[in-house]
Amino acid sequence: MKNNPKNLLLLISLIVTSTSIYALPEQASEIAGIRNNADFDWSQTNIINNPNYFNDDSNFFQGKGFTFDSNTNGFLNSKKMSVNNDKKGKTRRAVSSIGNAGAKGYNNFGDSVSYDLNASDTVTGMGADTGNGIEKFEIFGGSTGQNMNVTMQFRGKSDAEKHGSHDHEGGHSGDTIIGHSPLVSNVMRLHGMGIQAASADGRVKTNPFALEATYTQEDFDATYSLTELEELINGCLFLGWLNTTIDGDHTTISDSDRWVHAVQGNFDNMPDNPNRHDEHGVIGNAIVGSLQDYIDGTQTSIEGLSKLAGEIRVGDHGGLDTGTDGGVVWAIVDHNSDFAVIPEPSTYALIGGIICLISVALRRRK
Repeated sequence: MKNNPKNLLLLISLIVTSTSIYALPEQASEIAGIRNNADFDWSQTNIINNPNYFNDDSNFFQGKGFTFDSNTNGFLNSKKMSVNNDKKGKTRRAVSSIGNAGAKGYNNFGDSVSYDLNASDTVTGMGADTGNGIEKFEIFGGSTGQNMNVTMQFRGKSDAEKHGSHDHEGGHSGDTIIGHSPLVSNVMRLHGMGIQAASADGRVKTNPFALEATYTQEDFDATYSLTELEELINGCLFLGWLNTTIDGDHTTISDSDRWVHAVQGNFDNMPDNPNRHDEHGVIGNAIVGSLQDYIDGTQTSIEGLSKLAGEIRVGDHGGLDTGTDGGVVWAIVDHNSDFAVIPEPSTYALIGGIICLISVALRRRK
């Protein structure tokens, strides 16, 4: 482990005292209920035909460093779910087929591993080991409520997604989908958990579930980032989602699309016009702790908003440096997607002055 745990409270204290609190836009009070559809028309306004729109933060909900207020941002508390820990015999699958993405083979996935679930089953226990003994993806959640055939496919990082191909100026040149955030892990494509037809922007809504992904220390160190703890505190180590709609066409993947924070793809507990185009467009603060500690506790990523023990709240996210072998990131999501672990070299965030996550540490249960 590269971080000294005794410095945790000091680091958090420094972040708290140096972080600006953002005012919430008036539009936040207009949201209520459960979402089912796209909330933004990417075909009309996208990164290609209107790039200036996406460079103006005032156009988006600013979701970091604020305290929950049911009168102005009650939508953040609209959807939670109890976790059913009964795996019903399911185990993670060993993946023997990982696609070679080459230069930019974003759709070059290996063979599928699948789970046939009935309406009384749970999603807990599905997942896969990708063959190096450490890296894995695993799902935790509630009952399916319907028959499902869930598939997972995997590919390696393409050359365009590795460290060295990222934008060294801290922006998004449009030459690669990673911007300034190279991938650490392999990429998992998750399909089959949908509970409704795809929305206009291509996203498919699912019941809420927790997705946990582990990575190797070797892969993380190859990005020349800060320590895992520092990256988590700065909001620069997270579970990523490939937003394929930013270029205005969700049916293909172009260099104008982007890897962003996985919670940006969520339907529920989201405002009108969330920031789905930038790695830092996340709602809430990273929780420093394991997924199990989060599930067992009452803390959420939103200051002033709690949950019941055993529940998950759509949009919560966090991670933990687990030792010399690597670490883990996790997020509570409600969509099918391509997922991967992403560390953003914190230097860029510091230069840009956009670090505003006040990470919160979970106490381990005694």
